[in-house]
Amino acid sequence: MEPTRTYHFPDADQLTVVIRAAGERTEQLCTQIIQSQLQSTSQLTVLHESPFSRAVIRTFEIGIDSKRPWLIAIDADIIPLDDVIVRIREICGKMHPKAFVATPLFHCHAVNGLATRGLHCYNAAHLPIAWSLIDSLEDNLRPESRFHDAMSAMGYSRECYAKILGLHEHEQFAKHIYIKSMLRSRKDEFGDQIRASLESRAQTSRDCQIALWGFEDAQLDQNHPLEYDWDAPLPCFETRMKEMGWDEKPMLDLDSMHEIALNTINTHDYSNDTQTLDWIRDMLDFEHGAPQALAYVNTTPDLSTMQPRHSIASQGES
Repeated sequence: MEPTRTYHFPDADQLTVVIRAAGERTEQLCTQIIQSQLQSTSQLTVLHESPFSRAVIRTFEIGIDSKRPWLIAIDADIIPLDDVIVRIREICGKMHPKAFVATPLFHCHAVNGLATRGLHCYNAAHLPIAWSLIDSLEDNLRPESRFHDAMSAMGYSRECYAKILGLHEHEQFAKHIYIKSMLRSRKDEFGDQIRASLESRAQTSRDCQIALWGFEDAQLDQNHPLEYDWDAPLPCFETRMKEMGWDEKPMLDLDSMHEIALNTINTHDYSNDTQTLDWIRDMLDFEHGAPQALAYVNTTPDLSTMQPRHSIASQGES
C-alpha cells in the first residue's frame, strides 16, 4: 500500500482554462459560468479552432505558454455547475503526481446517464512531454485521447473521478446534435448502447430523433472525413429538418438557464439508470439513488478543511 499522501489544492489563479468552441448553443453560458469564478480574464481563452485535432494542439500550446501549473480543457457543449472551479481545484489537488490528466463525470444527454465527458484537468508539468509526441502520433477519430493513450504508455496515467460537475450535450443546436452523433457512431465503443437509448426516447424527444439521424446518415456515407467541418452545409440534415417542418433552435436564453445543471442532476432517476457504466453505478451507489453523489453536488467542497486520504484508485475517485 502506498503511504498516505497530503493534498495541496491549487488556488484558482493557478489554473489556465481553455474552452474549445465550435458554435455550440451553450458556449456563452459555459464561458460566463467559468469566467465568473476566475480571478483574471487572462486565465481564460475561448478557442475557435478547427479541426478539433488542431484545437487540442493549441490547447496544449496555451497551457505551456501560460506557465501556470494546471491546464483545464473544456468543451463548449457542457453546462458546468455554478461552483465548478472549486471542484476542479479539488480534482487537481488529488491527482497523482505522475498522472497526466483527470476526467470527472457529466450527465450526458446522449447517454442518458453519467459519463466522463467534456472536461480534462492536465498537470501542466507533463505537457512538454505530450507536446514532443505530436509528430509521432497518427491522426485518428480521437485526437485528444491519442495523447492520453501515448502518455499512459509512458507511465503518465489518466484518472477518472466519480464526481459530477455538470451537463454534457444538453440544450444544443440541432446541427450540433446531428454532427456529434455522426462522430459517435464511428468512434464510441458504446455507440450501439447509446443508439438504443436514443431510440427508446425518440418518440417524445426531438433531440433524440435528430441524434438518430446522425447515426443513420453516418452509416450511409462511405466517404466521411476524419473530422467534420462544423460550418459546412449538411444536405441530408437540412432535407430531414425541412421534411419534418422543424427550424433550428434560437440562441439560448441565459436567464432561463439558472441552476439547470443542478436541477437536472438532482432529478435524474439513478435507481433505474442502466445507461451509466457499471463502475460508476457501483461507486456512486445507484441502487440507493446515489445519495453521496447528490450530497456532494449540493454542497460546495471546502478545500481548507478536507482531510488527506490514501492513494487514488486506478479507476476512479469518489
